[in-house]
Amino acid sequence: MNERSALLALLAIAVAATGTPAGAQVPIGAATLQPPAAPAPASSASAPPSAAPPAPAASTPDANRIQFGTGFVIDQGYILTAWHVLQDRGQWQVGPNAAGRWVNATLVKVDRANDLALLKAPLEAPALALAPSNEVPIGLEISVIGFPQPRFQGMTRKITQGYVNGVQRASQQELDTGMLQISAEVSMGNSGGPVFAPDGAVVGMVQRKLDVQRIAQQTNDWMVNVSYAQRSSTLIRFLQDSPARATVRPLQLATVLRPYQLFEKVSLSVVSVSARGPAPTTGPGAGPGAGPVAGTPAQGVGALPSVPTN
Repeated sequence: MNERSALLALLAIAVAATGTPAGAQVPIGAATLQPPAAPAPASSASAPPSAAPPAPAASTPDANRIQFGTGFVIDQGYILTAWHVLQDRGQWQVGPNAAGRWVNATLVKVDRANDLALLKAPLEAPALALAPSNEVPIGLEISVIGFPQPRFQGMTRKITQGYVNGVQRASQQELDTGMLQISAEVSMGNSGGPVFAPDGAVVGMVQRKLDVQRIAQQTNDWMVNVSYAQRSSTLIRFLQDSPARATVRPLQLATVLRPYQLFEKVSLSVVSVSARGPAPTTGPGAGPGAGPVAGTPAQGVGALPSVPTN
């Protein structure tokens, strides 16, 4: 089978699995699925949990398109994710829960500058602990768990590994700011997902990856696995004046879980986040999206071109 035939076969599989028309494009920085037409669901206040993200509320392409990312539980019923996963959408769901279903979520708080959002949902899962990022050494082994490219890989959790390669910050005097550069492989759909230290503590949140195509055009050098995570200390500050009560503990460098042990310990607290429908006109998510957009650097990344990983 030649390359063109293989690509057509892959598209055919995607159509059968998702209902997306062959040749439909996924915008850079957004893992999206285009569901088939269906009746509009009830309001989020009364809608029961569903086995999948809800049906479209309108017939326009933008309203029909579902954005997917990743989130993680930091307190009972509270999920932390990246704001750009939710922006310009007004209906949000998280899942799967223990029964394999998705539940409606409400937006509690947003930090558009640091690309953070806090959701509340009736989801029972253990809360993950955060460790201050100023305790994270360069070269630390890390793991990322999330839902990359659900269009092709399905709605199951995936784990990848890498290292903390360095720190990108706007000022060398602000030592606990900026973003961690990590080498774990991430894709669209990973945005908002946790970065784990070997002891199981969260030390960051996946948000962006290097725009390797733009770099290659300028340098003829194809850089791989260069991604950026918001530091956990920024997450901790974001949660301080929120209703969520996060667990913060020191990083335990002497405790090293093997990848399968880490996955078994924490994976149920990592959830898929879906967003659809028109943006709200009131509340913390109201107004046009003001978070990072495709092709622009995130705060603390500097001049390097990067794209969101949702």
